[in-house]
Amino acid sequence: MGVVGTSETWDSNIFRLNDSAGPKSDRLNATHVGLRVDKPYAQQRFLLDITETAYHYRNFSNLNFNALQYRGAWQWTVTPRVSGTLSADRSESLVNYADFRSTTQRNLRISENQQASIDALLFGGWHLVGAAFHQQSRAEITFQVPSYRATGGEGGIKYLFLSGNSAALNLRSTNGSYINQPLDPVALTDDSFRRSETELLGTWTASGHSAFDGRLAWVDYRSNHFSERDFSGSAARLAYRWTPSAKLSFSFSAAQDVYPWQDSSASYRVDKRLSAGPTWQAGPRTAIRMSLDQVSASYRRPLPGFTGPEHRDTTRIALLGWDWKAWRNLSVNASVQRTRRSSTDASFEFHDTVTTVGASLMF
Repeated sequence: MGVVGTSETWDSNIFRLNDSAGPKSDRLNATHVGLRVDKPYAQQRFLLDITETAYHYRNFSNLNFNALQYRGAWQWTVTPRVSGTLSADRSESLVNYADFRSTTQRNLRISENQQASIDALLFGGWHLVGAAFHQQSRAEITFQVPSYRATGGEGGIKYLFLSGNSAALNLRSTNGSYINQPLDPVALTDDSFRRSETELLGTWTASGHSAFDGRLAWVDYRSNHFSERDFSGSAARLAYRWTPSAKLSFSFSAAQDVYPWQDSSASYRVDKRLSAGPTWQAGPRTAIRMSLDQVSASYRRPLPGFTGPEHRDTTRIALLGWDWKAWRNLSVNASVQRTRRSSTDASFEFHDTVTTVGASLMF
């Protein structure tokens, strides 16, 4: 199945600048063409979603780019007891200027992932699961946004209850290297790293109208040369979905994650996210969605010699969206998103309004 579409976006603060820096607005057109395949064959299934998108800015044409994005998977089955997936995906986008602070430059990032996974039924509801993966993220400008490649594997045990609920224990190990980032003993920037995770996963359908999905993990990151960059911490996610009626649903989630950080103010970053929002099926072809998000980021363990205060940000996002299926193969959508970030560093504060209208046709 083919798909074509276009959208217009009005952004009041394209570079995510604070008021004193003079926010600049722009209008963005994104036009895409793509192909979608979902083909079962015997016990196999083949999936492909590939899209080419042209992004054009009215005022800041230096930000223009074309993006090739795809997701593909072969869901294979050998016997009813052994199955797995071979998958690959690619995404291409501008680094958000909320994170990349050089407003005079374009910074395009390409991320690619490949993975092979297996699920083997042992006995009863017990499954042995495992995967091997390769990741690569490459940015045009690596300052503040390091490029890297990583290879790793994971394995664990999962139990499927007769009710459809599940619980799993998983171990993951990743070895990575930074691209175009040589060792720097002065700034204590490394050229490689190791990351390990031990995680518990679970799903629970509490009733026909509500369900929980959770994750609890311990993350251990080791810089290969500079122990000052090492850190350990917990990551977690709890999501709840409630569907009181066929036309109305609510979603709630709370999550925490930890990431390495590259400058002298911190060795790692902790993000805490709260999200909530309803979706209302207003009619057979119309849906209205809302969401509220808050992300609190704290930058921890500064390097020796750093004397500044601890950096903390809080970002609040409110979104209102409308989706309309005008005809069987024609979809129209519109959304308004309001973002405001407060920070211990005034230069990182901003507010922004993004309005988008788009349409897509499948043929």
